[in-house]
Amino acid sequence: MNVLAPVRAPEEVPVLCRAGADEFYCGLTPRFWAERYGGAWVHRRSPRSAGLADEAALARVVAAAGGRPVFVTLNAPSYPGDAIAPLVAFGRRLLERIGAAGLIVAETELLLALAEAGLADRIHVSSLATCTNRGAAAFFRDLGVARIVLPRHLTLDEIAHVLVPGVAFEVFALNDGCVFEEGLCATTHTLGPFCLEDGPGTEGIGDDVLEGYAFWKWTLNNCGCRTNRGYTLGPCGLCAVPRLRELGVASLKVVGR
Repeated sequence: MNVLAPVRAPEEVPVLCRAGADEFYCGLTPRFWAERYGGAWVHRRSPRSAGLADEAALARVVAAAGGRPVFVTLNAPSYPGDAIAPLVAFGRRLLERIGAAGLIVAETELLLALAEAGLADRIHVSSLATCTNRGAAAFFRDLGVARIVLPRHLTLDEIAHVLVPGVAFEVFALNDGCVFEEGLCATTHTLGPFCLEDGPGTEGIGDDVLEGYAFWKWTLNNCGCRTNRGYTLGPCGLCAVPRLRELGVASLKVVGR
């Protein structure tokens, strides 16, 4: 299995290579995006806090990777209708001119447009596409995609049930968890993690239940974004590696960007 590492700057790549990274992924916002679509995110992170600065930075990442594949995220859950064509052109340029190995895509219209443009075999279906059963996996495989990234919440037995032959699969090994199913969430992180708030309706629930629920949410929210209380920085899948290897999972993703 490969280890897929996030990268935000070219200078990180040699360090990650020495640490054992086999693949890289990053975000990149097109130059035309802000002028046409304002503050909407082109991928699942704010360009102010995540992602490479520009295409030149991506070229430097590709060069520093020394032949290790570099994938770029275009995995927002939805896009304006008139954004699809320029995003396909943008994706093609990243693949054919700059040397990106693939695009991580969630939104169905963009995924189909990329497939129609002959780029299906360079596509990784994002976890936000919510592939949770064999039928969905077979659908994406038959489109010709290279890889399917499985949603964060699936158990090992559920992962085993989803896998189909003919396509590679990727799972999260160090997770940045979501309280709900991320791919079915219609909100945006720009509003803050309000899904972590209990709000009304908790009256009458025992303190022990609320305490356990609060702890569960805390672990999903990166354990307070620091290593403390003896826990890792978010949900960790290290103990699942032998089973994932046995199942034939191709890549283990460390969350970042």
